[in-house]
Amino acid sequence: MLSNVSNIEESTEPQERSHGHAFPLDEWQIIEPSFEVREVPARETVFSLGNGYLGVRGSFEERRCLYSPGTYLNGFYDTEPIVYGEKAYGFARHSQRMLNVTDGTHVSCHIDEEPLDLSTGTLRSYRRWLDLRSGVLTREFEWVSPSGVPIQVRSIRLVSFLRPHLTLIDWQCRLLGKPAYLSIVSGADTFETVRSGDHDPRVAESKSGESLLLRRKSIGDELGYLRYITRRTGSTMVCTMHNGFATDAYHTIRNESTDGEIHHRYSIKAGANTEVRLTKFVSYYHSFDADPARLNALSDIEVRRAVKSGVETVLEEQKMYLNEFWTSSDIQIDGDPWLQQSLRFNLFHVLQSTGRDGRTNIGAKGLTGEGYEGHYFWDTEIYALPFYTYTTPLIARRLLLYRYNTLGKARERAEELHHPGALYPWRTINGEEASAYFPAGTAQYHLNADIMYALRQYVRASGDTVFLKQYGAEMLFETARFYYDLGDYVHGKGFCVNMVTGPNEYTTLINNNLFTNLMVQDHLTYANEVARWLEEEHPEDFAALCERIRLDAGELTEWDNAAKAMYIPYDPDSGLYPQDDSFFSKAVWNFHDTAPRRYPLLLHYHPLSIYRFQVCKQPDVVLALVLQGWRFDAEEKRRNFDYYDALNTGDSSLSSCIQSIIAAELGYVERAYEYFMKTARMDLDDINGNVRDGIHFANMAGCWMSLVYGFGGMRDWHGRLRFSPRLPKKWSRIGFRVRLSDSLIQVQVRRDGVEYSLVEGEPRTIYHEEEELSLVDETPVVRPLPDIRPAHLRD
Repeated sequence: MLSNVSNIEESTEPQERSHGHAFPLDEWQIIEPSFEVREVPARETVFSLGNGYLGVRGSFEERRCLYSPGTYLNGFYDTEPIVYGEKAYGFARHSQRMLNVTDGTHVSCHIDEEPLDLSTGTLRSYRRWLDLRSGVLTREFEWVSPSGVPIQVRSIRLVSFLRPHLTLIDWQCRLLGKPAYLSIVSGADTFETVRSGDHDPRVAESKSGESLLLRRKSIGDELGYLRYITRRTGSTMVCTMHNGFATDAYHTIRNESTDGEIHHRYSIKAGANTEVRLTKFVSYYHSFDADPARLNALSDIEVRRAVKSGVETVLEEQKMYLNEFWTSSDIQIDGDPWLQQSLRFNLFHVLQSTGRDGRTNIGAKGLTGEGYEGHYFWDTEIYALPFYTYTTPLIARRLLLYRYNTLGKARERAEELHHPGALYPWRTINGEEASAYFPAGTAQYHLNADIMYALRQYVRASGDTVFLKQYGAEMLFETARFYYDLGDYVHGKGFCVNMVTGPNEYTTLINNNLFTNLMVQDHLTYANEVARWLEEEHPEDFAALCERIRLDAGELTEWDNAAKAMYIPYDPDSGLYPQDDSFFSKAVWNFHDTAPRRYPLLLHYHPLSIYRFQVCKQPDVVLALVLQGWRFDAEEKRRNFDYYDALNTGDSSLSSCIQSIIAAELGYVERAYEYFMKTARMDLDDINGNVRDGIHFANMAGCWMSLVYGFGGMRDWHGRLRFSPRLPKKWSRIGFRVRLSDSLIQVQVRRDGVEYSLVEGEPRTIYHEEEELSLVDETPVVRPLPDIRPAHLRD
């Protein structure tokens, strides 16, 4: 039968499409106009819903034609020991795995004992769409059973932003001209399809069934619950389900419980045009939310409150929330409607993926799949924080608060490695290091600096010095301590940071990675700046902090001296900055003879076969050109981008957005556009052929960076917000907004000029190129689009 999972797996490669895109054009909706079994895996991801706390994959309610149904709670995990063939001191001890928890989407239907299954019978019509303004997933179809009974089905699904514990399914059906006996089951259970990564480190093996142990269950009239405990962490989770049922036809209701499932079974003697409506609210709570003794009561209250509010109220709340989100976050592009569609789709998924409670973060696959085991990486600070810092700073604050709340674990990790201060983990959920491969994990010491870089950008843009004083300074000082101890003064060079791995994971355990050294230098300098500010503006708070963490003036001097003496590798003969001390001593990877099927390299070559060549999985020096751009002049940027871009395989989804930004800055506008299109439509068109396992979150967030930093030319360096826009040939306008403290600034880039205006808040000073502009109200200040042609070609 086609609905068997193994049959669906046979067709998981991206399909050729005549118009070149996976979905019809609509700037605010993602529409699936027909049903094809081979598209099921990818579309379970595309049609996922979430709110940062709870995520639900877009699998069908009837549990037919499934690939990998999933329901995830951000930060709810179990652990297990990492098994090493050969273990050494300091290796990570336990893995952490986000769990696929109770599935509350189950609504199945039998018509005269035949299951509703779109891969059987006759499908007369079908349409499913995700509305990005309302946050609602809708599916409508007409289907004729194998025995000839036609039925019309309409379902809507929502995961509430304002009620983060709640999901809603409103399921309706109508018989079309023939009577039949209907059996409708609405249930909740822990249902998963077991998959393995097949040696792909990016795909996690699902083991949730081994981790979730059922402790109690109950099913009564309309209401039921399941209560689980995790096998190793002992964490508790409760899922509560409420079913509301309505029909004019004669029917009976049975409350049933089998093994790990609870459900309501509705048996209906349906007439020729009988209508049925099932309204289902499901809530989730776990022991990170409250004391385990209170979870059942809280989950029960959540669904009862939703039932009392009603479906329409919950839908309207969702629409209001998203209207506010799009007011500050939307980006308009005239001349490229396909790009407009994908841009909004990406930002919507970024929002859905983001924990905003101060104790959770953003997984590499968001809440759409178990890839990378639900771990948090540096992706958040470098790729997502810019978006939130300049559009929704409250969310940026809470993401940074997660790092503060795991500072204790970072201190423990530094101590374990015999360093003072704090070392944040490369990949984690609970704050402990979970990377079993230290050369591309723990050795990426730049993570500390990445977090503090994001902190500085947030504080500058938001003006939130309260956060800096209460939380940020402590993180900053403890991580600076770690860096000073990590580095060494080397004769003839200066302060060096050795045996590290930079962002390019195809080169590991090297000395003086350019990106790392620049970020550490910046970090140590910022730590001194904040210390001086605290001492001058908040002397009592500074004294209390110094006493608590035992910081003295001598350490500050050491950090300052190390920053000034930081060794920055540079090759004067070529005018290039080496990625690290040994990079230019290696041969260049043989790209010419590497077949396309051999990419990504990490799936086809042993690490040692990769590490001995000049080859980049993702930008490293090029990322430094973006984040530390004030340190390089235009010609240095051009020389280094040209060299390193040719070495980039694009094997990481983190590549193209950074390449697009620097290409736009250098005037390679059409080349930047090509990179941007790969960024923008990576998941919607399944460019990498693996969206079935979850979204590429960092790439989606990087889409905003590509447009605002790249084509908008925005830079926020040293307290100056500067714009130098570019406009690709295909576009006639870019419009976006950025928030600076309490002010909302609108930027409109057109062929005939660039308009800047103040939408709300206090007057602001910004820069167009090097010209200072004052924005006082909505009256636009207009300046010409920068001429990026070489000087000898200008008029």
